[in-house]
Amino acid sequence: MHHHLSTAELLFISLFSISAHCEGWSFNEARSDPGQFSLGFVGGIVAHELGHYAVATSKGYKASHDGLSIVYPGANFTSLADHLQVSSAGFQAQWLMTELALRDNNFREREGALGNISAGIVMAHLSITAAYLVYLKDHQQGDIVGMTDATGLSNNQIALALAIPGALDAWRLFGNDVPKWVPGLSLMGKGIGMAWIWAY
Repeated sequence: MHHHLSTAELLFISLFSISAHCEGWSFNEARSDPGQFSLGFVGGIVAHELGHYAVATSKGYKASHDGLSIVYPGANFTSLADHLQVSSAGFQAQWLMTELALRDNNFREREGALGNISAGIVMAHLSITAAYLVYLKDHQQGDIVGMTDATGLSNNQIALALAIPGALDAWRLFGNDVPKWVPGLSLMGKGIGMAWIWAY
């Protein structure tokens, strides 16, 4: 029995064979210039918190900090859309920062080796995502619980939605011969997520 490849199958195979970039980043590069990597890493964490702060204050909520976290003392989120937008703002900020770090000035995926500042920004995104998946998923003041309260989805569903772009971005950072569909799928997932959040 002969099996002819459909157009979709040919496209899928061709996408798998095209790589976005050849050489992944490694921690050995951070050892040679730890200051640059640390600057990017701290910048990525600050961007996450500033995302919360900017969206909360723009909507008229008082934002304060409790340790490293942004909290909203006395906030009564009567609007579910506000609650979702404020609680997801940190992840939205780190998604934007990661895309800027991993892409060039023409917004194409970087082909050369990634610099340590950019790698630090992406590592902050991966670390925050991992912390929410492993330790903070059920934390009452955490982003996932906030998104769950606003949407009615489960903590696990929200965590999965955050894990997918995180896993793809880890592949983009560390992988060798990363297929072109990987950054495309990551960007599409983030774009759909942000469009849904702001149309909620």
